[in-house]
Amino acid sequence: EEDPFKYTPVIHNYAATNLIPRHLGPEYIIHGAKLYSPWDPTKTEVTLVVSEWFFDRSLHLIQHLDDKDHPFSEVVVMVPPAAAAHDDYDLMTEVPVRTQHRGAPDFMDLCEADIKTDWFMITNSYHHVARHVDLMFTPGTFKPVIPFTPATYAFCFKYPYCKETINLAQRFNPGHDKVVQDMDMLYNTEMRNAFCKEWKEENGEEGELMYKSQQRRLMFRKKIIGPPGPTGTSYYAWLVREGKDGMYKLTDR
Repeated sequence: EEDPFKYTPVIHNYAATNLIPRHLGPEYIIHGAKLYSPWDPTKTEVTLVVSEWFFDRSLHLIQHLDDKDHPFSEVVVMVPPAAAAHDDYDLMTEVPVRTQHRGAPDFMDLCEADIKTDWFMITNSYHHVARHVDLMFTPGTFKPVIPFTPATYAFCFKYPYCKETINLAQRFNPGHDKVVQDMDMLYNTEMRNAFCKEWKEENGEEGELMYKSQQRRLMFRKKIIGPPGPTGTSYYAWLVREGKDGMYKLTDR
């Protein structure tokens, strides 16, 4: 039976889609695309922080780095104090890799990682690097484009962990209404340092004071379900309060 529709590669609908030029096909007419610039290695270097809990869970990620199109100029592997450090990373990848033994709990890696570049991202050893790590930046101004989820009941507040993430972020910025996943954020190292300094002053070096003032809430529940440490959402809330959020372009995912 003949298909009554005729399909053409000339037109493509990219409504509500963020793109970089690599994503475009042979179409001549496009609808709705938001076109951003790809990462430019001459403008910024990016470190990848990998949270590790054992000796070698991150090896798969590191061994396959050279097969991927990524922006990372260095990798920092955060390991427990008692874990041995690999001395053969140079045999696995051309990307410089170094081990950092933790001096604090793993949930403090965001603040504790020793970063030499201006920017960094964070992941853990249960993930691997995508074939194409498509960091997006605004054309001209070259601001990182960061996805967020609106803090609404449907997308956040009906989930206790997400709700508590927003509660903690609102300590920095009352009325904060955007959830930024830790692994989606491209952290500016200088801003991270300033944020973490204040975060520790408010919450303790290892977050021991985060829920200390919540005793009344704990009377009605066994425990508070929420982040044990700093988050990308709180980092962005701090930036908003400090008037530094203009260094990013946020886009509703």
